[in-house]
Amino acid sequence: MELKKHIVTNMKKGSLLALFFCIVGFSTPAYAQSVQQQIDSLSSGEILELEPGLYSENLLIKEPIKINGNKGVKFTGKIEIKANDVEISDIQFLGEQGIVAKKVKNIKITQNSFQTKRFPIYFDGVENSEIAEVDIIGKSGHYSEKSHGISLYNSKGIHIKNSTITQTQDGIYLENSRQVTIEKNTITYGRYGTHIMYGSDMKLLQNNYSHHITGVMSMMANNVDIEENTIKHQNTLNSSGITLYQTSKVNVVHNIIRENSIAVQLQQADTVDMSSNIFASNLLVFKNIKPKDVLVTNNQLYGNVLVASSGSQGITLRANVYDDYEGEDFDEDGYGDSVYIATSTFGKWVLKNEYYQYFIGSTATGLLEKMDNKISEPNALMDAQPIVREGQPWQVSFSGKHLSIGVALLIVLVLSWRKLK
Repeated sequence: MELKKHIVTNMKKGSLLALFFCIVGFSTPAYAQSVQQQIDSLSSGEILELEPGLYSENLLIKEPIKINGNKGVKFTGKIEIKANDVEISDIQFLGEQGIVAKKVKNIKITQNSFQTKRFPIYFDGVENSEIAEVDIIGKSGHYSEKSHGISLYNSKGIHIKNSTITQTQDGIYLENSRQVTIEKNTITYGRYGTHIMYGSDMKLLQNNYSHHITGVMSMMANNVDIEENTIKHQNTLNSSGITLYQTSKVNVVHNIIRENSIAVQLQQADTVDMSSNIFASNLLVFKNIKPKDVLVTNNQLYGNVLVASSGSQGITLRANVYDDYEGEDFDEDGYGDSVYIATSTFGKWVLKNEYYQYFIGSTATGLLEKMDNKISEPNALMDAQPIVREGQPWQVSFSGKHLSIGVALLIVLVLSWRKLK
């Protein structure tokens, strides 16, 4: 009997242990799997919702899926995309690299933030994709030690919008890419805000660029539209708001370009239309190095030290507003009766020594400007039709209503003075 009881007891213990392991095994939560395992288990079009936490895996996506993070989802690994129709949103990337996509289509990267050591977003051979509402903060240090914020190589049909990029080498770098729209982004503190190399069919719309060596750099590209941007505070030595190097068919329209060392630098640029822009408080507005077919028309220039640093070859000024134009409009056609000379001796001095700018408005500089207007260089850049607008400081206008009120007040004062006498 004693032996039988012992056997029964052991059998009971075995049953209990088996039941325990069954319960533990079946109650293990799904998120205990690695993220890669969860991704591999998804079918095309399915969504993976990540729980808040810190993830250190490097992930590979080979199916068209969506990954949604939530507040508190942080990655120290990178995500590599090798499938079309992938969406990634709401993840904070903190590792060596962020998102890499190569030779895929219809990718959507939205509402992610990046503080990676290098290459937050890297596209190569990507088509018809969107990057929106991302926040990229580069590492501290000199820009030569950093990577670009968003890198596009050999890509087509990319839309980058509503994003903030700061402290990178180039905020957005594009090479051999086309049909790219960059819209409503704020890009600050880098080498170039947007850098285009060998690209075509680019649109830069309503962006804010500030504190770069160059706000917009376009090199050996064509069909570039730069519209409604604010480009300011590229004001270190030889900095520029826009530089067009061997770039053709460019429209620079409705931008505010202010407080730059050079507003626009044209280096062998061809077929450029610059119209309806505001150029304000720049040291030099146009630096021209062998441009061709450049038309500058209907712009407003205020508070700039010097308009142009070269002669008239390749660039045409027509019907712009200049705050230092001293001509008159006697025939009232809206244009000044004398030409505006865009180059000046004093301006050239300022370019050589920035401290000369503190003498603006002095008697000596005024005399130099008058001499320039009388005796100009044969190749001086001129605007034969400067616009004269009401409200400019040099224009006198009369209003019958205001004149009547002034005369009435004068009569009242004279009568009052006589009574007091």
